[in-house]
Amino acid sequence: MKAMKVFSAAWPMLALAVAAAAGAQEYPPLLPPEGAVRNYLSQLPQVRAAHNGIELEQANAGRLGAGPYEWTVKGTLQQRRESSGPRYRENELAVERPVRWFGKADKDRALGENGVKLAEHALADAWHEASRAFLKNWFDTLRDVRAAARLQEQADLLGQQADVVRKRYKAGDAPRIELMLAETEHDRTLSAQRQAALRAQRSLAELRARYPGIELQAPQQLPAPAPVAGSASQWQQRILADNHELLLARAQSMQGKLSAERAALDRMPDPTIGMRVAQERDSQEKIVGLTLSIPLSGTLRRAQQEAGLAQARIAEERAQQVALKAQSDAINVAMNAESAYEVWQRLEQVARQTEANTEVVSKAYSLGEAPLSDLLLARRQSLDAGANAEAARFDALEAHARLLLDAHVIWDLHASEGRHDAAMP
Repeated sequence: MKAMKVFSAAWPMLALAVAAAAGAQEYPPLLPPEGAVRNYLSQLPQVRAAHNGIELEQANAGRLGAGPYEWTVKGTLQQRRESSGPRYRENELAVERPVRWFGKADKDRALGENGVKLAEHALADAWHEASRAFLKNWFDTLRDVRAAARLQEQADLLGQQADVVRKRYKAGDAPRIELMLAETEHDRTLSAQRQAALRAQRSLAELRARYPGIELQAPQQLPAPAPVAGSASQWQQRILADNHELLLARAQSMQGKLSAERAALDRMPDPTIGMRVAQERDSQEKIVGLTLSIPLSGTLRRAQQEAGLAQARIAEERAQQVALKAQSDAINVAMNAESAYEVWQRLEQVARQTEANTEVVSKAYSLGEAPLSDLLLARRQSLDAGANAEAARFDALEAHARLLLDAHVIWDLHASEGRHDAAMP
C-alpha cells in the first residue's frame, strides 16, 4: 500500500511526461465504433449484475443507516383480587427501543457508504474485464477470418501455377514430376484453407452469440501499427493511477477494517430504553416511568471482535497481493506493446526479403534456369514469412489497443458516449 501511495503522489508529473511524449492518441484501427462497443458491453450479464449490485448496496446503506432496531409496543391486562375483598382491573402499556451508542450509528453509515463505493468499483472492474474479453475475442476472430482469406489467396495462386505446369506438361515442356508437385502443393494449401475457413466460421458464430448484432468484416489490407509513445514505466504509472481491480481491493480492505471496528464497538452492548404507563386498582393508582435494560457482554462478542480483526487482516493482505499483481500486469502490458511493435517491424522486413527472393526464383523458373521445386519452396517460404508478418501486425495492433484500454484511454466506463479521440490527460 505504501508503494501505491508513492505511485499516486508521483502520478501528476508522470502523466505530463507521458502526455508530452504521446500527444493525442488516435482511436485504434480495426476496432468497432466506440459507441457500438459500449452498447455490446452494457448488455452483458456480468455488467448488468454489477449495476444491480450498486442498487443492492444503496439499499443496504439505507438499512445500515436506519439500524437493526425497531420500536416495540407491549401491553398487559390483568385482574387483581384481594382475599375476601374486591377485584380490580389493571392495565399497562410500554414502548421501548434499543439504541446504538458509542458511535455505532456513525460506523454503520460509514460501512454503508463504503459498500456503495465497493459496488461502484466492482462495476468498473466488471466493465473493464468485459472490455478486455471483447478486445481479445474481436482480434481472435479477425485473425481467423483474415487467415482463411489469406489461404484462399494462396490456393488461388497455386491453382494458377498448377494450370501453367499442366499446360507445359501437355505440350511436352515439363516432366510429370513437376505437375505432381504443383498439384500436391495446391491440394495441401486448399486443405489448409478449408480448415481455416471452418475456424473462422466458428469464431464468427461465437462472437455473434456473445455480442448480438455485431458485424465483422476483415479488411483487405491491415493498417500499420502505431509506435508506443512514452516509456513502459510511464505507461505503468498511468495504468496504476486508475486501476479498478486495485481500487476494488482497497475498498474491500476498508470494508474489512470498518467491519472490525464495528465488531469492537459491539463489545459494549446496546441499551434498551422505554416508557411505561400503568393503571392499577381500577385506575385509583396511575404509574408513569422509564425503563432501561442492558445485556451483559460475554464470550460471543469477544469472539466476534477477534473474527472481525482476522477478516480485516485477510482483506489487507489480499489488497497487497492485488497491488503487486497490478504492478506486474501494468508493466507487462506496456512492455508487450513495445516488443510487439519491434517484432512486427523485423518480420515485415523478412517478409519483403523472401518476397523478393521468390520473384528472382520465379523469373529463373520461367527462363528454365531453376526447377519447379525451387520455385514452390521459395513461394512457400514467402507465404509463411508473409503470414508471420501479418500475425505480428495483428499482435502489435492488439497490444497497442490493450495498452490504451488498460490506461482507460478508450472504452472507459465513465467517459462520454461516442468519444473517438484518446488524448492523454
